[in-house]
Amino acid sequence: MAVQAAAGAEVGHVLPVGTSVVGAAARKGSTSVVAYPMGDRTIIWCAPDVAPRLASLDGQPALSNDEFVQAATELGGIQGGWGRFRVLEGRPPVPDIDPAQIRALDRDNAADRAFIADFIAGCSTSDLDEAELNINELDPVILALLDASGAAAAMVYGMPWMFDADFDDIGIITRPDCRGRGLGTAAVAYFARQQQRVGRLPLYGCDTENIGSDRLAESVGFSLVQTVASLRFA
Repeated sequence: MAVQAAAGAEVGHVLPVGTSVVGAAARKGSTSVVAYPMGDRTIIWCAPDVAPRLASLDGQPALSNDEFVQAATELGGIQGGWGRFRVLEGRPPVPDIDPAQIRALDRDNAADRAFIADFIAGCSTSDLDEAELNINELDPVILALLDASGAAAAMVYGMPWMFDADFDDIGIITRPDCRGRGLGTAAVAYFARQQQRVGRLPLYGCDTENIGSDRLAESVGFSLVQTVASLRFA
């Protein structure tokens, strides 16, 4: 419903039944197009300059993800991938970690930024892209789970979701040499519990091909609410 409300606000009216192509100002400059099937409505979210290329889909019956991918590919789109969004309605399990292992980080603090940069240097480009961790675009809330040496073994962070600012869109990345020990799960559970205490609603999104990330979300208690498909246009 949040996506539908945001799309309606973008176009200035309630969206009709069927497929609606919404050129959103917030997507300006992006070549990515994402479909959100929601029963009798499908919202195709894209940049304003991409919307005309998808005009033939506007007003069609609500497209499934598969139908959207096929139709958009025929219009010149290049398949990007599939994603899942999950929300946490209950309380996550208490993580088996000492609170002393958690370090809160301030993206505007020089020492904290250097600490984050050191962590980033130990991660692959593909992992950083998948987790959307960029030293130049840090989220407002960042927690590090420390190893015995005081370095970051995992980092979890969140920012208000683009469609509903009451939700925290969570990202997580675990240092490659620290994986397989449940640290990412513990860090996300700790982060979610902390944010719930201040009235935030945790949201977790990941690619469907990232099985490990999907299992992490399930183990913390996130429930699937939306599967989306994306493409990009040159």
